[in-house]
Amino acid sequence: MLRFLVARLISAIPVLVGVSIAVFLMIHLLPGDPATIMLQGAPASAQDIQNLRHQLGLDEPLYTQYFRWLDRVVHGDFGVSIHTRRPVLTEITTVFPSTLQLAMAAMVVALGMGITLGILAALHQNTWIDTLSMGIALFGVSMPDFWVGLLLILVFAVYFHWFPVAGIGGLNYLVLPAVALGANFSAITARLVRSNMLEVLRQEYVLTARAKGLTQWRVVVIHTLRNALIPVVTIVGLQFGNLLGGAVVIETVFARQGLGQLAVTAILGKDFPLIQGIVLVAAIVYVFVNIFVDLLYTLLDPRIRPESLA
Repeated sequence: MLRFLVARLISAIPVLVGVSIAVFLMIHLLPGDPATIMLQGAPASAQDIQNLRHQLGLDEPLYTQYFRWLDRVVHGDFGVSIHTRRPVLTEITTVFPSTLQLAMAAMVVALGMGITLGILAALHQNTWIDTLSMGIALFGVSMPDFWVGLLLILVFAVYFHWFPVAGIGGLNYLVLPAVALGANFSAITARLVRSNMLEVLRQEYVLTARAKGLTQWRVVVIHTLRNALIPVVTIVGLQFGNLLGGAVVIETVFARQGLGQLAVTAILGKDFPLIQGIVLVAAIVYVFVNIFVDLLYTLLDPRIRPESLA
């Protein structure tokens, strides 16, 4: 296991280097001078622009800028925000826990709803329960996150007053954003669990377990669901990245301070050092989540050895 983990961490290095290059070049691929763009709309003289170019190192060769920026990043220095004048890493770490909390809550909601609907649909194939479960899943896939969020606010916050409309606080502030963010993934999970459950239920070892007189609960949970969840684990890592990205919209709808809101503010304010830091941190989290997902394979199916995933 340790050997596999080390191998995956080593293999992640080229990915992170590639991401760092893409993030670094982001500021240079924009048309015009980045310093001029950053100061657009503000009373800035030619000397102000030149000072900002020097501050950002834009007056140096491109490769020198990259390696100097990469050296600072490796040592935890992501630069300074243009507008707040605070370190970028400080800005990110201040709001990242809120976004991570929302993404994890959305993942719990998505897996809970999706697995439940998928099991019910598979065990009651071609019945009204199957139709209703897949209808709910189809609704979740079809509706945009922001529209689901607005509907949830209208029904559960405005009409019934069960949850607050917006903001950050206790668990009650997290329920609606988590459901809105996880609705799409729950629908994907439900359809995937249903199709895999139907396939596994036809396997000989499941029929043998039933022939031995095992209860339906043991057959489903121990012999069927565990194997049916392996493909679900495959998409968990991919969907977690989508949840982090989707948090931008949901945090805006529910007025939550988080990485998404910070990214929107940075983009509108042309705060490129902050944008670079946000994209890089999101990419790093995405890579490590996928490594963790690979480790889950061996827990769900002991036949899968870590060496086979390397």
